[in-house]
Amino acid sequence: MFRSASVKLQVACRPSGTVQKRGMARGARSPRVASALQPQCAVFPRAPRNERVLEHCAGTKERECLTHELTALTRNPDNIPIILGPEKTTNGDCCLQAMPFDHQLIAAYFHRAWPDSIAQAMEVATACQPSWERTSVDERCGVLERATDMLAGAFRQRVIAAAMIGQGMTAIQAELNMCQLIDYLRFGCYFMRELTRSKSLIEGGDNAINHNQYHGLEGFWAAITPYNSLAYAAQLAIIPAIVGNCVVWKPSEHSVLACYRVFECLQCAGLPPGVINFVPADEDCFLEAVCANKDLAGISFGGTTRTLEHIWRTVGANIDQYTRFPRIVGTGSGKNFHVVHSSANLANAVACTVRAAFEMAGQKSSSCSRVFVAQSVLDRFTQCLAQVAQSLVVCHPLDYRCFTSALASQDGYNKVYGFLERACRDGAVRMVCGGRADAAVGYFVEPTVFLVPEPTHDLMCHELRGPVLAICGFPDNDPEALVWAVSQSQYAITGSIFARVSRLAL
Repeated sequence: MFRSASVKLQVACRPSGTVQKRGMARGARSPRVASALQPQCAVFPRAPRNERVLEHCAGTKERECLTHELTALTRNPDNIPIILGPEKTTNGDCCLQAMPFDHQLIAAYFHRAWPDSIAQAMEVATACQPSWERTSVDERCGVLERATDMLAGAFRQRVIAAAMIGQGMTAIQAELNMCQLIDYLRFGCYFMRELTRSKSLIEGGDNAINHNQYHGLEGFWAAITPYNSLAYAAQLAIIPAIVGNCVVWKPSEHSVLACYRVFECLQCAGLPPGVINFVPADEDCFLEAVCANKDLAGISFGGTTRTLEHIWRTVGANIDQYTRFPRIVGTGSGKNFHVVHSSANLANAVACTVRAAFEMAGQKSSSCSRVFVAQSVLDRFTQCLAQVAQSLVVCHPLDYRCFTSALASQDGYNKVYGFLERACRDGAVRMVCGGRADAAVGYFVEPTVFLVPEPTHDLMCHELRGPVLAICGFPDNDPEALVWAVSQSQYAITGSIFARVSRLAL
């Protein structure tokens, strides 16, 4: 009987055999020290389980703790600095993050970084990257796993309260974001370790040993994160760090509070200074500085398609000046669809559509904003949907009965309001329900449903983050027409088909 032996090699995020630089003349670093290749004792973790969702029912401990955090935060807004390595600085414009459901109230003060602070953050991240990359995978994952356990425990209600106060999320939406973030990080660490152990030693010939090594990306990684999903925003900054990169994190100015509380948790878990630098900044100013820096290693982005296109164009135009070839990982806008076939369970289709369209005021990247319904069931579906939409509780999220609350920003409100005005003036469009908007106290828009005559209408094609849903009918027995209709918008991250006919669903 033989005892199997396992080894682990230090890894990061790119195989050493991939083309990364243009040659030593372009500022290549010396090869990594041989000690990084020494076998280490491997840790083979079990696959993680999805985080359990807490319902925050009346009388539960989590409800009591959340209420306490909400009270403390509304009385004493946080003052959020810029974090550059070990330094906290307030060298920037002092700004405020208002509560979107009552914009006279302040959720937090934060400091918007000036160009010199952005430049310093990039220098700090670039300088820290070699030592962080040489840190073993177990150590890197250990820090993130400690942070994940803290997010699931002591920090959970602190972050949920920040998302509710700062972004207008309801308790359940903020809780779901927390569970999603916890899952992102746990599975990220798990897969990083799996990558490390998979084929780490390959059988060689006589007097030959083959090894597989992964590296981080030399330079700094920029994370430009959205306001509409705390889970997505945080993982865009944290996942690159797991695999050996050092990050400059620019959160959306409408989610600074919740993102900073996640960052505080990382600090408490022992994340070394400089691995992630927290830099609230004007987006245009930040992009200009990042894309002009020769040490740019990569960008992770979540936001509008127009901004993502701008990033690609700018990086492409500057490609000659970079020491390396930057990576870009980005998600743009969603104009997500539902298809309701004549065989569908209408009650189920209505319930799923209401949640997809109106939770978090329709601002999620996965929110449904267009529905294609078979003509034979169009009237019944539309009537049932309108009844449910009109019964939804729309108020401030501190009321636990709230189904959906205000839009996160005035800019978002103005855009949605403009669409509503144009749609109401369009004689070809019928408003089924909703249509009211009021920004006197908060940026509230009533869940609104329109019936449009054709799939090429603006409401069916253009990006819109708000509680506005457009419905269009299609012939029951014309699948080609349906496929054509669904493809008329360039924005679509997700889609769903409701049918009892399995062949159609496939």
